[in-house]
Amino acid sequence: MAENQPREFDVVVGGDNPSPLGGLVLGGLEGAKHRLSSNILEERIAALSEVLNYGESGLNLLIQALKDQSEQIQNKAYSLLFLREEENVKEALRQYKPWQFFEYLRTTTGHSCKVCCSAVSSDSQILVTGADDGIKVWNLKTAKQLYYLSHSDPRYVSISPDGETLLSAFYDYGKMQLWDLKTGQLIQSLKPEDSRHPTTSIIVSSDWQTAVGVKNKSIDIWDLKTKQLIRTLKIYCGKLSCIALSSNGKVLAGGSFDNRIRVWDLNTGKEINTLEGHVQSVSFLAISPDHKTIVSCGDKTIKIWDLETGKLINTFIGHKRRIVSAAISYDWQTIISYSTDKFIVKWNLNTGQKLGTFQETCETDFSLLITEDGQNFITISDHIVNTWELGTGQIVDTFSVAAHLGSISSLALSPDGLTIYSCGGSDPTIKLWDSRTGEKISTLYGHSSSVNCLVASQDGSIFVSASSDKTIKIWDVKDRQEISTLVGHSNKIFSLDINCDGKILASGDLDGNIKVWNLETGEEIYTLQQKAYSNYVRRGVYSLAISPDGKKLASCSEQLLQVWNLEIGQELYALEKVRVGHIKISPNGQYLISADCEVYKQNIIEIRDLQTGKEIRTFTGKINGLTISPDGEALFVASKDQGMKIFNLNTGELFRSLIRHPFTYSGSVLAISQNGQILVSKDGGNINIWGVQ
Repeated sequence: MAENQPREFDVVVGGDNPSPLGGLVLGGLEGAKHRLSSNILEERIAALSEVLNYGESGLNLLIQALKDQSEQIQNKAYSLLFLREEENVKEALRQYKPWQFFEYLRTTTGHSCKVCCSAVSSDSQILVTGADDGIKVWNLKTAKQLYYLSHSDPRYVSISPDGETLLSAFYDYGKMQLWDLKTGQLIQSLKPEDSRHPTTSIIVSSDWQTAVGVKNKSIDIWDLKTKQLIRTLKIYCGKLSCIALSSNGKVLAGGSFDNRIRVWDLNTGKEINTLEGHVQSVSFLAISPDHKTIVSCGDKTIKIWDLETGKLINTFIGHKRRIVSAAISYDWQTIISYSTDKFIVKWNLNTGQKLGTFQETCETDFSLLITEDGQNFITISDHIVNTWELGTGQIVDTFSVAAHLGSISSLALSPDGLTIYSCGGSDPTIKLWDSRTGEKISTLYGHSSSVNCLVASQDGSIFVSASSDKTIKIWDVKDRQEISTLVGHSNKIFSLDINCDGKILASGDLDGNIKVWNLETGEEIYTLQQKAYSNYVRRGVYSLAISPDGKKLASCSEQLLQVWNLEIGQELYALEKVRVGHIKISPNGQYLISADCEVYKQNIIEIRDLQTGKEIRTFTGKINGLTISPDGEALFVASKDQGMKIFNLNTGELFRSLIRHPFTYSGSVLAISQNGQILVSKDGGNINIWGVQ
């Protein structure tokens, strides 16, 4: 019908006709342009999401939006352009200087400490692990971390039977916290009135009605339904090695380091029985659901006791060494036990008959959990989670809940900032992370000792690692495979740098040797010897920096900074009596930036002329890490107590401070991607990721 057809001056939705003067814009590119000129911020932001539908014209609108007066418009345009591959987009992003708008984005997953407590939900879907760096909640089927609770140093965790609530506990002061397991939100904190004495053990009854906190001379009893402290019993308990609570919350058993088991009536506070028979400290206790028997592990045996009389009913013998952990199936028909002989034994709990013996390859002791359906059991060492089939003893799944077990020593990034490379602690591995999610991509094995430093080539094809095993390894980024190993250092290697074209590598060790390598052939070109400032100061090479033109090399030891002619391997000049731990060369090759080691706490960053070594200016502050933006305009300075500051490298003025985030912050290791879009800093064994929100 004619009345439904567009007229001469109508703008067709999705069309490219120019809008008439005073006309009503209905849609299309012209409509998006019109909304972009609106005074309403939300309308302008919404229009940005549409312009990519209009090809190159829409792309140009987004690029123009990077220069908008509104920071929110800039950020929205940036987020839409971030992963585009067009060259004009990449150039626009380079000029955009995203570091002006950096914020904390996320932290990588995994513990940086050994797991000390754990729990599995009744449906076997959720695993909770606790360590000194907090509590992490995992999907047990996918091995993905769901969230992190910023709650340090838990010593006990328990999941309610309905899978909705998590209880975590500190031993210090007897504090407990209840969390919504689905959202990670804190529900309530429970703390006894008398918190002068530390709690040594905490346990929750299987029906989740009662929680008990054991101290040296008293026991706190909580009603979890009302979340109230019911009473405190004045009982001398001594230091207990393990505890067990009856399902009705009325009987408590405690194993001690004097090899005895004591049993208390929690209604009266009286000691019911003392069980003697183990010849070493008790490592595991459980009270049967019918409250008639106690199961204990200690020395090399498992013992079954009559709870009422205290008499020994049965002893299971089969381990060659001391039992350190055990678990009982929910139907109380099966018990599995693990000893320091590295064997797991499955028993019939009623008869004591051995049903199977399984070999564990893990070198550390671990905890055991049997799933509620009785099909599987789970072993958790300091960081490895294995799921076993209970019937066959076969491992059906395994994953790591660790980031790096120890503080990260070095970070590097792919040129696009999407992949993070890390090493640290006593860990001989290199880990790869997705900066967009914080999740681990893979773990690379090859070094035989701790990896101390990493550096990536600017073209993103390779990265290089160096280790305490005195070797350097070249890795292919695409295949995540080792390409070659460079051997020649006489001591641990602690510093690396690679030139802009990726052909020359410099490496420094604790003996003061600096080796320069041809990366195309893998051959050593020459060796330089770092000076020793005195006989009393180590001359180890702690940091290296190659100038952008590849003609100069800067190196530092504890009290000496040297600059070399890299082309002929001769010293240009040396600066003595300087406390240096970190050095960088600006992207334009003009400045040499040095900062003292954290141990010296001189709190000074010095900017020098690279050509002459003459000091230009200094920055003050508690410094323990630095890096420079690729455009050479921003100096990022990390401080353990002050967060992160961004200085104008050319003027020395403070540009901005990055707002602290909820996690424990520790700088000292910083890296920024070549495109300037992602900044990373260490957080113990994890990585904090910064960028445009």
